[in-house]
Amino acid sequence: MDIDPGRRRRTLAMLAVVPLAAAACASPSTGNERTAGERRSGVDTRRNAPVGADPDSPAATATQPAGATRPAGATRPPPALPAEARDARYLLLGELHDNPHVHRLRLDWLRQLKTETRFVLAMEQFDVTMQPRLDEARVRLAREGGPQEQRARQLAQAAGFAFDGWDWPLYEPVVSFALHKDLPLIGANLSNADASAVARGRAATIDAAAPAGWTAADEAAMRAAIRDGHCGLLPESAVDGMVRAQLARDRTMARALCEAARRTGLPVVLLAGNGHVRADIGVPRHLAEFDRDASVVAIGLGEDEAPPIGRFDSFLSVAPVKRPDPCSALRERFGGAKR
Repeated sequence: MDIDPGRRRRTLAMLAVVPLAAAACASPSTGNERTAGERRSGVDTRRNAPVGADPDSPAATATQPAGATRPAGATRPPPALPAEARDARYLLLGELHDNPHVHRLRLDWLRQLKTETRFVLAMEQFDVTMQPRLDEARVRLAREGGPQEQRARQLAQAAGFAFDGWDWPLYEPVVSFALHKDLPLIGANLSNADASAVARGRAATIDAAAPAGWTAADEAAMRAAIRDGHCGLLPESAVDGMVRAQLARDRTMARALCEAARRTGLPVVLLAGNGHVRADIGVPRHLAEFDRDASVVAIGLGEDEAPPIGRFDSFLSVAPVKRPDPCSALRERFGGAKR
């Protein structure tokens, strides 16, 4: 199962997914164009090696001999950012929200990319509706000064970062990096309130449309992902609404990325969960409508023993982390049975 413990906690808070922007970004495609993920088949298994070292301390990592058992915490040196990602207009980097190796690897990639180009950084953890507050706080904090980590936290507070749902120490380094390098930082997600409204069918003004070319197989794949992501415990009566909310969330992210690219003329990097980054049913499908023919590269990041769920342009594994059963809270909520 594709279980994300961080998402389990947020599911208990709202039992829905997340919301959307309003203005269209570009003329939708005819549906004949395909994303980078659709043009390439399957997963790049050549890069499917365990990684997870702190990019600031590459000398502390070591490659294990063939056939050796890797002790807990031992890793291979972080790989270079895949070549195709360096030229993409939209680079989508997935995550397991609670795995620090994932966050360190992505930060290393952002550092690599910054040596070659300036880019917009978009984050799932900030809502699109909070962008004015994020921008205002950034200007104010730059004027006031202070330690960078402190300014990063104050920025997150002003922009509505959910400290009770997301693990701030895992996200602080990337926010600090954006501040230090003066990179545009945007919120890409929907608010929980709007997501809940979409799931309940009470948000007619929010765009929750399926992307062009959406098939019954795509619908089934998303429904399966939602069921698996909730440990098989989600009541069937809730699945339809969750699908609508997931589509709205992905569509919002795609539109936010597209508008940022058009506004700044810069490539855009999205940091989001693997479910959003999936090339087969996630944000890339919507980007194909909003920005025809633009290059989109989606990279999934998982753990050693779990195969990728869905399709990505590349998929890399990192060292796993120990965690309590992420399904226990949902079992308690749903009484261990679907309705």
